[in-house]
Amino acid sequence: LVILGPTAVGKSEIAICLAKKINGEIVSADSMQLYQGMNLGTAKPSLLEQKVVPHHLIDLLKPDVPSNVFEYAKEAEKIIKEIYRRKKVPILVGGSGLYIRAVVDGLFENPKIDSEKKSLARNKIKNKSTDFLYQELKKIDQKASQKIHPNDRRRIKRALELFYSTGIPISVLQKKKINEIFQTLFIGINRQREELYQRITKRVEEIFAQGFVDEVKTLLENDYAKNLNSMQAIGYQETIACLNNERTLAETKELIKRNTRRYAKRQLSWFRQDKRINWLNLGNEETPREVITKIEILLRKSHFLSGRKQ
Repeated sequence: LVILGPTAVGKSEIAICLAKKINGEIVSADSMQLYQGMNLGTAKPSLLEQKVVPHHLIDLLKPDVPSNVFEYAKEAEKIIKEIYRRKKVPILVGGSGLYIRAVVDGLFENPKIDSEKKSLARNKIKNKSTDFLYQELKKIDQKASQKIHPNDRRRIKRALELFYSTGIPISVLQKKKINEIFQTLFIGINRQREELYQRITKRVEEIFAQGFVDEVKTLLENDYAKNLNSMQAIGYQETIACLNNERTLAETKELIKRNTRRYAKRQLSWFRQDKRINWLNLGNEETPREVITKIEILLRKSHFLSGRKQ
């Protein structure tokens, strides 16, 4: 089961409540929650929440160790299989689209293609409409076309270029995937834009009230440089600039709110390309309990809890 959505939408609350009902364990799909000592800024689940429902792939790395999506996917796949072996339900939860895709759809190292073949493949695609290219993809790789949105020109071109260069469909080049071993159900959580933005504002105010400035200070005092990959998470660079007297605290909060809103917009753009996602709206008209009930209905309809594909 995959539960995804933009930052601050309320994924964790839904996932924890659902996990308790269906005997689940949560696998984090957040590229920044991997890092130790970065708790408030990455909205990690509290220790109490982690005690109520087991969480995985949190606090694995020191902030100066680069995260690697290939290694993450490998570890996540191992954990998901272990959860199944314990007769429990793995729930992949997060907002990092690339990390979710890496686990469910697999990643592969680019095959070596000589420049002439690559050039010929690109010329074959050049100046063709997105609709034409998508129809071509459906002809040569039905499996890949089912996972790529008809308007996602970048991914369509990538799949066609690989096929025209190598003669091998991208779905074959990819490694064996989780969704070929286990049935996978995608749930997307969203809210009305204004409500989501209000929640982002509230979250930013809350993390500062809970000691976010001290969290950033501690990282710097432990010699974690501001140019580290981990420190590029939203909130850290902005707060470092505040500590260096480059902007006021009020300005820092507003900048973090703005950057978080922009990030949420990018997340939604990424997720909307995936036709497999069942979208549910939280908010004034839908309470978490009602959304969980809808998820349970989807689980029953898809026979998801039966586990392995037949």
